[in-house]
Amino acid sequence: MLCLACPTNPEWIPVAVANPDLILLDHAHCEKKAAFFALTMINRYPNRTRLVREMIDLAAEELEHFTTVMNELEKRNLTLGRDAGSDYAKALHEHLHGTEPKRLLDFLMIGAFIEARSCERFSLLAKHAPTEEMRALYRSLFESEAGHYRLYTDIAREYYPHEEVKQRLLEFGQIEAEIVKGLANKPTMHG
Repeated sequence: MLCLACPTNPEWIPVAVANPDLILLDHAHCEKKAAFFALTMINRYPNRTRLVREMIDLAAEELEHFTTVMNELEKRNLTLGRDAGSDYAKALHEHLHGTEPKRLLDFLMIGAFIEARSCERFSLLAKHAPTEEMRALYRSLFESEAGHYRLYTDIAREYYPHEEVKQRLLEFGQIEAEIVKGLANKPTMHG
C-alpha cells in the first residue's frame, strides 16, 4: 500500500493527458534522476551492503526505463533538452535531517515518496492516456514504481526499528501531502 496522505489533484489529469509530449520529456528526466539517486545512495553509504546491492539493481532498472522513454521520444521526433528540475523533489529534500543516522532514513523516505507519487500518477495516466500504446507504457511503469516504493521502505526497516520507520513515514506523508497540495498542476510527473 502506498504511503500517500492525499491523492493527486484531479485537475492534474486533463493537463497531463493534453500534453503527452511534455509528460514524456519530464518523465525521461525523472528516470535519469532516479538512477542517479540510486548511484548517489551507493556513494554515500558504501558500507551498507544490502543498500548497495539493491541500489545497483534499481539504478539498472531505472536506466532501462530511461531507455524506454528515450525510444518513445525518438519515435515522436522529440529531443530531451535540459532538465528544469523538480520543485516537488527540492521541497522534499528540504526536510532531510542534517546528521546521521537519521539522514539515511530521510533519504530512504524521499526515495519512497517520489516512487509512490510516480506510481499513483502512472496509474492515473494508464487510465486516461489518449492511446492504448501510451496506456500500456504507463501500466508497465506503474508496476515497477510500486516495487520501488516498497524497496526503499524495506531497506529502511532493515536499518532502523520498524516503529521509527512507521513514524517517519507518517511524518513524511504529511510533509509530502502539503507539497502536493501546493503544486500548480503542470504537465510534469510531479507538477
